[in-house]
Amino acid sequence: MSSTSERAAPGSGHLDRVADYYEDNTRRFLLVAESPGSDAIHRGVWTPDVANVAQAVDTVNRLTIERLRGHVPQGSARVLDLGCGVGGTMVRLAREVDGIISGVTISRVQAEIAAKRFAREGLTDRCHVLCADFAELPAEPHYDAMVAVEAVVHSPSLANLLPSLADRLRPGGRLILCDDWMTDKDRGLAARERCLDQFRAGWRIGSLHTVAELVAMSERAGLRLAEDMDLTSYLHLGRPRDRVVKVAVGATAMVPRLHNRLVEIPFWANMIGGSASQVGLSQRWLEYHFIVLEKA
Repeated sequence: MSSTSERAAPGSGHLDRVADYYEDNTRRFLLVAESPGSDAIHRGVWTPDVANVAQAVDTVNRLTIERLRGHVPQGSARVLDLGCGVGGTMVRLAREVDGIISGVTISRVQAEIAAKRFAREGLTDRCHVLCADFAELPAEPHYDAMVAVEAVVHSPSLANLLPSLADRLRPGGRLILCDDWMTDKDRGLAARERCLDQFRAGWRIGSLHTVAELVAMSERAGLRLAEDMDLTSYLHLGRPRDRVVKVAVGATAMVPRLHNRLVEIPFWANMIGGSASQVGLSQRWLEYHFIVLEKA
């Protein structure tokens, strides 16, 4: 089976499927979040300094803020959250970064929830969300930093997305990506390829690359690698609910026609993709990396 970088890009309907996935699943994500009330729908990362669930869910936000200090101008900073979800990371950034925090999400439901969150927090003058495709951003303004947490994998073409983002970064600006990245481990093994195919189909993944491929594409776009942190070992895999999902998904996989129909339903797509991600991460066919790129 060919590598991901050689696969044909998803068709034009891919972004509609991504939007439908989040339109249908977002409210449920918030109900079953690792830290309810945090408005964070990304994964918790249990680094050695983390003492509880709330801190684990905040790890990526904390790492991001640390990498922005001293790299964005205080008082006039412009930061963009790509695939901003319901604005949880934006609110954290607004509390620590003195400037304008913008976000873009392809989901109308997420944009509406985020706007309400900003109003509750008294941040409507500093936090703004746009419901749009982050590959088609307006030419202005330019940003001091961009952040994408578990988002760029949905892009149908990371090779096309990176130059577009680099064009909208100011010189010295940082692009911070925290996401799942494919590895070369066991490439060609049938079990690995089935797992990654289920991950792509379930979680509506459009761009699944190795970190090395990302770095090469970034360099062509005028971005250099400043930091690469592998966080995989700090994820909590195999939690009780993960084991329940694995059993349920495994039962549907025994009937391929049923499995193929269920993956088109956003609820089941999340279950199928999530179960595949657990397997992929545990086998190190996938890794969860926090990556900092910088524009020359």
